[in-house]
Amino acid sequence: MKLLCVLAAVLVVVLLTAQGYSRPLESSLQDLRKPFAVVEPIEGHTKLQLNEAGLDTLRKILGPVLPVVVIGPYRSGKSFLLNQLLGIGCEVGFGVGHTRSTQTKGVWIWGEPQPAVVNGRPVSLVYVDTEGFESTGKADAYDDRIFALSTLISAVLVYNLPETIRESDIEKLSFAVELAEGFYGDVQKGQAAPVAPGAMLWLIQRDFLEGKTVNQMVREALAPVDNPSGDKDIGQVNKIRESLQLIAANSSAFGLRQPHLERTRLCQLDDAALDPGYVAQRAALRRLVHRLAQPKVVNGKELTGPDLADLISRMVLALNSRDIPTAGSILEHFNRELMAKVEAQYVASLLEMRLPMDETSLQAWHAKAVDSALARFDAEKFGNDLHSQAGSLREQLQAAMEKEFEARRTGNRLESIRVCERLEQTCEDLLEREQRVRLPSTGRFSDRFARCRANFASLCIGPAHSQQAERLDKAWRREAGRFTHDYNDKLFNGLVVLMLIDIMVFRFLVKISIMETLGWVAFVFLQVYPKLYLNGGSAYDRDDVRDLNV
Repeated sequence: MKLLCVLAAVLVVVLLTAQGYSRPLESSLQDLRKPFAVVEPIEGHTKLQLNEAGLDTLRKILGPVLPVVVIGPYRSGKSFLLNQLLGIGCEVGFGVGHTRSTQTKGVWIWGEPQPAVVNGRPVSLVYVDTEGFESTGKADAYDDRIFALSTLISAVLVYNLPETIRESDIEKLSFAVELAEGFYGDVQKGQAAPVAPGAMLWLIQRDFLEGKTVNQMVREALAPVDNPSGDKDIGQVNKIRESLQLIAANSSAFGLRQPHLERTRLCQLDDAALDPGYVAQRAALRRLVHRLAQPKVVNGKELTGPDLADLISRMVLALNSRDIPTAGSILEHFNRELMAKVEAQYVASLLEMRLPMDETSLQAWHAKAVDSALARFDAEKFGNDLHSQAGSLREQLQAAMEKEFEARRTGNRLESIRVCERLEQTCEDLLEREQRVRLPSTGRFSDRFARCRANFASLCIGPAHSQQAERLDKAWRREAGRFTHDYNDKLFNGLVVLMLIDIMVFRFLVKISIMETLGWVAFVFLQVYPKLYLNGGSAYDRDDVRDLNV
């Protein structure tokens, strides 16, 4: 009886579902079968803004999500391509326009996730359409924000290009990759785990060129260029390729022929009217996208719908919060780097100076170094002085060099003071030592000081020379006066003693009256003569020695 009741209840549920209770679920699924904007441009097409309705649609996908993001120039067929991959018409799917203006604005997702199986597990493919770059009326920074965001969130990044690959396409991708990594690092605030790079699919639309295969063309385009001569321009090309190594290693290429000659009618044509070769290639492309798709990993965790919505929100905030380098700012950055190098060259030149140095030579060295630095800056800078930052940077460079020169001039003055003070003190010490010799000599005193003064004159260079030379001259006059006075005092005392010995010898030992008398006369003269200089002078002072200025 219980079993019959259960079966009856199940039958009722089935009948009720068949009669219309499934309509809300079907209606809900039907509501998702349309594109949703997750990111839109702000007025002026400079920055991005979030669309919460689209993000809420993403948050409903709870399992692993694999975003398939299509990027490329405007009017290159991105939206039509996504509709073809989804197998839906243009009237239902992503908007396709046939005017010369871009159709898609911002970043859009297809609301109904596409089921897939990866490594034996069910996952959801989320197809993402992006606004084409290089259209008019937009800032370059806006394109770069869209490009960087697409690069970061994609599990498969489809680079949709018409007919061939250009060097500018590689440069733009490299710039977007580096930009995305830089801003993701800001968002993570230094955390070590990066965003795992997704697969890269170079899709060449309207592939009609013959010769190399599309895969060969892509491999050659991403391969380093031989540079045996070390050309700096080729070196820059190779640096761009080095920045794409991770993506290049995970790159595939695919070519799609033109589906129909009348491209403006593509949305109106069914598969029977399209080129059969295109229809076969489209099926192969779908299989390739499913094969390339792998779960998107961020910080070691597979992204779910809510995680992807959160990542988009954080990245848009980060991309909007800081200035994106543009062509002008990149030139300014290059010129600022050049300015730093030139300033370093100038500083290195200043450090080659052997201090101390006289002011004239210092100014001449400075002028030569400035001319050399400015000549290099003018030769290597980008931009015109009147129409770019190069002019103001040149002025800043000159101001920076003047500041460095003033610092070097101060250093020269301090070194000059140090050297001149040492030399001046050496000469003063010499004069003091000469004062203490047992057998003084005015000739030797003057000669030794003259040699020391000459050494001072040759080695004391720079701003301190005149001041220290004046101090040395004063020291000479002072010490020479002392030396002369002491020398004459010693000479006087020696003569007095000699006369007394003369008197004693010729009075008591050898009695010669005349010699004794001469001794007394000389003794009296030595005692009386100095007292004749009542003005305080000395009879033995020598003006020629006192005023000597060697």
